[in-house]
Amino acid sequence: MNYIGMDAHIATLDFAVINERGKISKERTVKTGVKDMIEYVRSIPKPRKIYTEEGSLATWLLETCNEFGETLIITDPKRNKWIGKSEQKYDRIDARKLGELARGGYIKEIYHAVGKRKRFCELVSAYHDMIKSQTRIKNKLKAKFRQHGIRCSGETVYGAKHRDQWRKKLDKEELVLNIVEEIWHQLDSTRSSINRILKLMRKESKNYPEIKNFQAVPGIGFINAVTISAIMKTPNRFSNKKKVRIYAGLGIVERGSGEKIYSKKLSKDYNRMLKRAAKSSMEAAIGGKDNQFRRQYLKLTLEKGVLPHRAKLTVARSLLAALYGMWKNGEKYDPTRNPKNADIQSES
Repeated sequence: MNYIGMDAHIATLDFAVINERGKISKERTVKTGVKDMIEYVRSIPKPRKIYTEEGSLATWLLETCNEFGETLIITDPKRNKWIGKSEQKYDRIDARKLGELARGGYIKEIYHAVGKRKRFCELVSAYHDMIKSQTRIKNKLKAKFRQHGIRCSGETVYGAKHRDQWRKKLDKEELVLNIVEEIWHQLDSTRSSINRILKLMRKESKNYPEIKNFQAVPGIGFINAVTISAIMKTPNRFSNKKKVRIYAGLGIVERGSGEKIYSKKLSKDYNRMLKRAAKSSMEAAIGGKDNQFRRQYLKLTLEKGVLPHRAKLTVARSLLAALYGMWKNGEKYDPTRNPKNADIQSES
């Protein structure tokens, strides 16, 4: 096996080939482009695999390699500390080290979607980015009124219907009013963008049947359904529900030495967007009409005396596991199936 380490940049690609004996058999720098990359890779005898770190070019590299029948493994740079924290750090040296880590089996692969699924994930990510922008603009708008001693609570300051009332409060502050008008313009523009993206999301979501199935689960609305689908990408990337929980920041990571476990904590390296979607869905489920997750929460808190925050964590884990199981097995939601009580975990 030839292990091809690649350090990718917008202008150049640095390659280093490590053979089965751990020797560097070939090194080269080529221009970043499909033709030069594929020509060099194909000059290396089979069997061969290419390894690169996660970065802005990762998806393009993966799609290119898939198109030409080459195997590319995208690795987690957080695990490759030998590279990142080295005193001697150059592109070609980084490529060598990637090849050596791959040969030793010390690589953690990062899953990347390609094709239409990748574009859908980008669309969902764009929606959440626009929501963050809208929140930032709203905060800026209220802050501007408060800076001039004007109380600003509620939602009326955002909508066009009540803007004349708010303009009158700034009659003596013409320059400030002009600034506020610009902030309102930003807010209107952002809202229009959100609506356009949301329309595209509804259209594209029809290509992914799991989204419709997710929406049948208590607490799961359209936004959380598409978010969970886009972030997880496929259930097959996770070997079991425990891995899903850890990826969502809801699972327990154990640390030990020998046969002794000395630490059990919630995972700190997780996808924050997935955790928010799972927790907000859980809150909606336990606060809604009678359903299996609400019953689970009430049983834990009222019958077993579990603290509310721990019970909520358990229910969120059960809900996420249910979605994973449905998707993995191609099943629809069954309201008669009660969730198995997951282990009650501490958030400390």
